[in-house]
Amino acid sequence: MAISPIQKQIASLEAKVEVLESIINIAKTPGGRISDDGKNLIYILRNAKMNKTDIAKLLDISPAALSKYD
Repeated sequence: MAISPIQKQIASLEAKVEVLESIINIAKTPGGRISDDGKNLIYILRNAKMNKTDIAKLLDISPAALSKYD
């Protein structure tokens, strides 16, 4: 059976979710704190002009938590 365009989009989105989950697992400790790698990621994203709200959403933390790393 052929794969429909919707099934292809779902597969693509699932792959992107896996990547985002990997980023979060690297950026945060098991206790939910920002790891050293997470601090580096925040620095890189801020230098790339990404705003705090978007970074916070990406890392599943509050924007206020990012103020420690500015």
